[in-house]
Amino acid sequence: MLRAAVLALLLTLTVAACGAHSSTPSPPTTTKASTTQSAAKARACKNQAAALAKIHRDIAALQAAYKLPVKDKLLGNHAINAATDRFLNDVQLAPISNLKRNRLTDLAMSAIGTHCQQCFQALEANRPIPSIRAGEISCSAS
Repeated sequence: MLRAAVLALLLTLTVAACGAHSSTPSPPTTTKASTTQSAAKARACKNQAAALAKIHRDIAALQAAYKLPVKDKLLGNHAINAATDRFLNDVQLAPISNLKRNRLTDLAMSAIGTHCQQCFQALEANRPIPSIRAGEISCSAS
């Protein structure tokens, strides 16, 4: 009898514990200081979203250029060369962290594959590895 009561109690607690978690997460609690900091960061880096959109368009152009025929894999084709130049310029001028810049360079390198070895080397040379070690850049004021 005692054994059956303990088993029933454990079964009841197990069933109650399974239903204790809701499927929707509770909203995070925010303080006035964290709200002020996130608003200041949004104002300071308002041009970051536009710069990232431009860089992702450059990566899409690299992917499209990869599909075009290539006569010489060392030099690539005109589309890959032009898209690589635009990407290198845009990623260098973007107000993003060095880690993000490095990750975007990874995406660009994977987009061109082996169709342009010189473009691949230019992307590799543009990596901000020393800057990552030295510290992050801040957002531009504009």
